[in-house]
Amino acid sequence: MSPAPQSTPLPQGLNIPVSDWQRTPTTVQGEFLSLLKRVDALEARLNRDSSNSSRPPSTDSAAKKRDRRVKPTERRNPGAKPGHPGHQQVLLEPTSTISLFPEPCGCGHSEVTTLAAYHTHQVIELPVIRPEVIHWRLHQGQCSSCGKMRKAALPTDQTTGYGPRLTAFVGEMSGIVSISRSAVQDVCASVFSIPLSKGAIQKMVNRVSEALMPHYEAIGRVARAVPVNHLDETSWFTQGVRHWLWVMTNPLVSYFQIHLTRSQAAFEQLIADWKGILVSDDYGVY
Repeated sequence: MSPAPQSTPLPQGLNIPVSDWQRTPTTVQGEFLSLLKRVDALEARLNRDSSNSSRPPSTDSAAKKRDRRVKPTERRNPGAKPGHPGHQQVLLEPTSTISLFPEPCGCGHSEVTTLAAYHTHQVIELPVIRPEVIHWRLHQGQCSSCGKMRKAALPTDQTTGYGPRLTAFVGEMSGIVSISRSAVQDVCASVFSIPLSKGAIQKMVNRVSEALMPHYEAIGRVARAVPVNHLDETSWFTQGVRHWLWVMTNPLVSYFQIHLTRSQAAFEQLIADWKGILVSDDYGVY
C-alpha cells in the first residue's frame, strides 16, 4: 500500500480553517495554489506602470499621470480650499424686470410705508430658438425686345444654403469641441429644429477650414520667426486611426500640425526653414 500524499501547508493570509484545508484532496490543493499564483501574477502585471517597470510614461493611466504631476503634499480633496472666497452669480443686464410687492399683512392692512427693493432674484433662460429661414424666389422671364430668356441669379454669398452663423457653429462643434458628425446632426435637430445631412455638415466644416486657413498660416509664420520654440508631439486619433499632433509653441503663439507619422519628415514639415533654439524632451528626431 502506497503512503497517503502529504497535505500542502496552508498558505498564509487565506481565511480558511486549517482543518478544512487538511480535508481538501491534495490534487485540489495543488490546483488551488496554481490558480492563486496566477492571480498574483496578473495583479502584479495590472499594477505595473512607468515607475516600477520599463513601460514608457505615455502608457500610464490618466489617474497615474495626474498623481505623478501633483506632489503628495499638494493633493487635497476636491473643492475650494478653506478660506477661499466664493464666486457669486453675476447679475447680468436684464431683458425684462418684474417687481413683486408684499402680500396684505395678517392684520388686515395692505398699505406699506418706506417701500424699497431688498433683493434681486435673477433667472436666466434661453429664448425659444427658431431658425431664420429665408426663401430666395428666383424669377425668370423673356426679354420684351429680343425674346431671350432671362433668369435671376443668387447673390454669391447665399449660394451655399447655410448662413455664416450656422456654419461657424457647426464648424466649432465639429472642430473645437470635436464631436461626431452624428452628434452635430442631433444637436442641430433637437436644439434648432434644423435637419442636416452629414454631407452638408462636412461642407460647412470645409468652409470654416478655408476661412481659418489664412489665420492658421499666419500663426505658423509667427512661430517660425521666434528665436526660441518648445516642440513636442503626442498621439492624436482621427476616425479611429492614430495620427500625431505636433506643436511648436512660444510666448506669442502655439502652432499645431497633424501628421500620420512621428517621423523626421513630419518634424521638418512643422519647422520648415526655422532655425533657432529648440526646447524638447530629447526625442530622436529633434
